[in-house]
Amino acid sequence: MLFRKTYFLKLFKRSAVCGLTVAGLFCAYSQAPAQLRKGGERASRFMERIDTIEGAKRLAAFRRQRLEGDFCFEFELAHKPRQGRTIPYAGIMWGSWNESGPITRLRVYPVPSKNNESVNSSQEVELIIQNGVTPQAWIRRNDGSDFELIEGEALFEPIMPSLLYSPFDLQMPFVYWKDFTYEGPTLVGATRVAQQFLMQPPALSASAQRGISGVRVGLDDTYNALWRIEVMNAEGEVSSRFAVESFKKIQDQYIVKRITLTGYSSRDRTTFEVKAAAVGISLNQKLFCPVSALSVEMSVPSLMKEL
Repeated sequence: MLFRKTYFLKLFKRSAVCGLTVAGLFCAYSQAPAQLRKGGERASRFMERIDTIEGAKRLAAFRRQRLEGDFCFEFELAHKPRQGRTIPYAGIMWGSWNESGPITRLRVYPVPSKNNESVNSSQEVELIIQNGVTPQAWIRRNDGSDFELIEGEALFEPIMPSLLYSPFDLQMPFVYWKDFTYEGPTLVGATRVAQQFLMQPPALSASAQRGISGVRVGLDDTYNALWRIEVMNAEGEVSSRFAVESFKKIQDQYIVKRITLTGYSSRDRTTFEVKAAAVGISLNQKLFCPVSALSVEMSVPSLMKEL
């Protein structure tokens, strides 16, 4: 999706702007622009390589990004198979940060439609996602069960039928992988330059055992914001792409509003779009503990604003 330069100058002129991980999908950062361009100049003129030291600094800054305070989002998911009708889902997300990194709790449920009429509470799913150097994820599939730790191959299974999103996509563990190869700049559309990093999984990680050879991360050259993620299979081919498509200002902070995840083998797509949000709030941390989470009310803040 193309964005005009003037829009981005307005979008990123404040210090609180969003980047990504699941609380990280919407976290903020504060960093001086890496390179400013005059109006009307083509982005391709500024596709300059950076060195490894500068690349490591940008990745470190990206890992530290966060919003000010906690947040809550109401969102919609639309699964768009290459053949067939769109299948709608909806959900609520609560996000915070702890000593290990970003942490998120999500509730996702199918929405009745002409091609998805039989919907009941047992089809709902809840997840707790801990990002960071030692990521973890827990899941429960109905109101009567406890949260269970997700491990091994289960990290790569869809969280709901027909959806492309898996716990791996929500954890984004590759953001914290130590080994990476700087691949250089590339154009995003016709107006933005992104610096690309190929993150390499630890040898004994679940990602390596899955056959993931690397994950390419594209960061905006000027604002260090995430543009896209490409997961590479064992043959070094792109198996999925995660692309940020739009941003939105809410309560003096910017959040990612719309994202599309594409599976290259099936050509199916799942879009994620925030419909209402509250940021800068304070949440009960027990909400994110898989043991005590069931005793905490999952309420929607009164500060929620429709987008």
